[in-house]
Amino acid sequence: MPGPGRRGWTKHDKTGPADLPLSQSMLSPRESFLAQVRTPDVDTEVFDLRQNLSNLKREALAQIAAVDESRARLVMPGLYEQMVQLEVRLAGHVGIGVGLALSVLDEHNASASLSQFDRELREHMSDTATTLATRQGSRLAKMVAQIEAQRLIWRHSHEFMSWLAFRRGDERYPAKDRLERLDAFGVQPRLLEARGVVIVLAGVRLSAALEGADRFNLGNRWRLSATPEHALERYVWPLLSYMPATTVKIERFRWEFDTMVESGAPAEILETERAKLSGMLEAQFADALSDLPETARAGML
Repeated sequence: MPGPGRRGWTKHDKTGPADLPLSQSMLSPRESFLAQVRTPDVDTEVFDLRQNLSNLKREALAQIAAVDESRARLVMPGLYEQMVQLEVRLAGHVGIGVGLALSVLDEHNASASLSQFDRELREHMSDTATTLATRQGSRLAKMVAQIEAQRLIWRHSHEFMSWLAFRRGDERYPAKDRLERLDAFGVQPRLLEARGVVIVLAGVRLSAALEGADRFNLGNRWRLSATPEHALERYVWPLLSYMPATTVKIERFRWEFDTMVESGAPAEILETERAKLSGMLEAQFADALSDLPETARAGML
């Protein structure tokens, strides 16, 4: 991977206002995000960073799929550290909030989410993220690494809930046993603590958008089926989240998309629906970036 992903990450690796074009530095986070999405060729440096990050994620997914488990454990920490470094550089140009929104939207469009890695590999990524968050470095780098570490925690928690909470009628996993397993894993405190950390750094709306996208992209998750019972749950659950309208609508759409996958919808229909989902994701991030804490603007102040 040439260029951005290879640079060392030290305490002198600081990016900020000097890296921003004047026109970009005067934009609000929402305006900056929409400008980068709709006219990406205007700021070529940011566009190149986004491309490099997406390419690195694609390459990591392909490389890990081609090697055995022991080899994957060896190469994944280095690949993940390169990804975080690129995210830090991206945040240095557009701010943490906008950088996160752009990288997740790009993950969706490139079908290259880190949520597709299995639990064992994500555990190794967690160790790397924790190390990066505590290593001597810039304030910006620490915040980005801290957010990424929490995102790995909630990926683990959502996957665990997905395979225990929704196994209705499965005699191998009685409800009492499933609840005991969730408690033993500490899903509630771990997930709420991770969510709380990201909310402080990125705000409620952006945190919810990130977590929803990470859960939706998990390679191993329970998908509701196109039954009347599940249709009722798909209707009610997003409304009970008490989130803003854009978040509720996209969560409902994600559940409906899953039923299409489960029912074997043709690839061209799924591709059309994914394009609709991309537009909804863009709207969700634009909404979230309208209400950012100052911490999430770090890098562009």
